[in-house]
Amino acid sequence: MPTVETKISQAIQARVASLPLPYPVLWTDDEPASPPTSGGQPAPYIEAHHEPNRTVRLLIKADAPHERPGLLLLTLCWPIAKVGTGSGKTHRNAVREQAGKIAAHFPAGLCMSFQGVGVNVTKAPDVLGAYRDDAYLRTQVRINLRTFA
Repeated sequence: MPTVETKISQAIQARVASLPLPYPVLWTDDEPASPPTSGGQPAPYIEAHHEPNRTVRLLIKADAPHERPGLLLLTLCWPIAKVGTGSGKTHRNAVREQAGKIAAHFPAGLCMSFQGVGVNVTKAPDVLGAYRDDAYLRTQVRINLRTFA
């Protein structure tokens, strides 16, 4: 029988796998993988990270359900070489729109479940400002989660 932590993770992974976008998802805690390419050039992808927070005991009884908050961080990574206003480039606002579609896939109140454990989205996701690194424009979507188990 899987632990509560595994059930939480499986519920989250299943929802992420159903994102309605064509970009591959790379989990930060999975086997190392190279970012995808298309025609020898970097291609867009989503970096996924689940960050559990401190478990909270709310009731007196030791084996009563505990609150298990956490964050799901989904970062849309868009190749810098493909951002701009020229031919074949994607405007930064269009990239932000794609991040908004990721957020819309996790509406407030959504319950994701796996083997009897429900993971709830506690509020509308945050679409943060984009930042650049050497190769990508990164736009993070922060999703607050909570489980009682």
